Amino acid sequence: MKRLFLLAVSLLVLTACGDKPKPKDYAVISGEAQNFRKRNITLIGYNFEKKIKFDRKTKTFSDTLRDITPGHYILKFNKRPVNVYLSSLEDLKVMVDAKKRTEDPVFEGPNKNINNYLTERYKKHGLILGNANKLFSLEEAEFLSKMDEYKSSLEDLADASQLPADYLEKEKRNINYEFIRNINNYQPYHRILYGDEEYEVSDTFPKDIMDDIDFNNSADFLHSVSYRKLLKEYLDKIANKRKPEDGDFDLTYLQTVHTEVVDTLIKNDLIHAAAKKQITTTTNLKEYYKKYMGYSTNEANKAEIKDLYDKLKLTAQGQPSPKFTDLENYNGGTTSLDDLIGKGKYIYIDVWATWCGFCKKEIPLLKRLEQQYHGKNIEFVSISVDKSSLKEKWKQTIVDREMTGVQLFAGKSETELQFTKDYLIKGLPRFILIDPDGNIVNANAPRPSAGDALINIFDELDI
Repeated sequence: MKRLFLLAVSLLVLTACGDKPKPKDYAVISGEAQNFRKRNITLIGYNFEKKIKFDRKTKTFSDTLRDITPGHYILKFNKRPVNVYLSSLEDLKVMVDAKKRTEDPVFEGPNKNINNYLTERYKKHGLILGNANKLFSLEEAEFLSKMDEYKSSLEDLADASQLPADYLEKEKRNINYEFIRNINNYQPYHRILYGDEEYEVSDTFPKDIMDDIDFNNSADFLHSVSYRKLLKEYLDKIANKRKPEDGDFDLTYLQTVHTEVVDTLIKNDLIHAAAKKQITTTTNLKEYYKKYMGYSTNEANKAEIKDLYDKLKLTAQGQPSPKFTDLENYNGGTTSLDDLIGKGKYIYIDVWATWCGFCKKEIPLLKRLEQQYHGKNIEFVSISVDKSSLKEKWKQTIVDREMTGVQLFAGKSETELQFTKDYLIKGLPRFILIDPDGNIVNANAPRPSAGDALINIFDELDI
């Protein structure tokens, strides 16, 4: 009997050991939201976006987050953003009123102090700095005083918020990065706001304040938006200086990141973020693709860019153009690409939208171009990729700006219209040049503002 008892105990111990739960490898974000009626809440982070289902009956939400990168995120409740810090293992509960912005969100969980700090940090930005236009319109001395006050206030807040030591250390650097970025942007922004391109800061204005920044700090890159923006602006300046007069900025930027950034995580992230758009706009597609594949060491990123490259080859010079069909014509009826080809004319297409400021800047130059080539073997076509709800605004814009040429309305955005999806259009405006037979001459043709770059192409084609 004693042996049987010992055997049973042994089996019980073995079973208990076998049932030992696995270590938690996820975080749960949950909470309650008052005055919120949508079906989903959006969680946004760096290179991250997720929809979280919202139960409108119980006014609650909950989601499991696996393999999440620890860092700062935004929970969007309609127009109310809530800044949150998420780690890969600690759960977070958020209680918020989607309409009453004067009521602070309430947090529960191990990172409660960090999230309370973020709420107070956001409020100090509004109280001390306020509107960006107002801030950068200040005279130099008052601006610097505001920035010193803001930096000191944030540092004091961070020290008083009982933050974890590792977070506090990174956050102190983050505060400094934000301070430096605003200092760097004062002169160019002040020039824009006052329309004075000759404005110069005084000799006593802080200069060379970026000299001590380590731009190969992957921990700060993941933690700080200001660090990422500073790095991007720094690289943009170098690329602009290095770009040959008639060179390709996209290609130069890619090469600049490769030579200036040593940290593998940062380099892979920067070139991938750039390549997803730049590969669709570069004038040296093959070279750009070849260099990207040589620079990147992230296999998932490389596979994504290869997929884009394979699609872009379908819109290379000489390939038949993708088609658009039955788009509403401002002058009545509908128009398809097939209605325009085969008439002995090249087709210069402007893909634009009424909300796009850069698009509107091209309109007077496009009108002048149309007048210059009136009666020639070229047709000027503008396709608005405004959504259907903006049809009246599209019509009024044509009237107000006296737009000429063939004016077409898609009623879909550039990410929804098949024609623009086929061309992988990532930004507006986008100009496309097609030959009289419907074949692509240039899938990313120069804008009217490019001047001789466009005219030279027209001359070569005997337009």
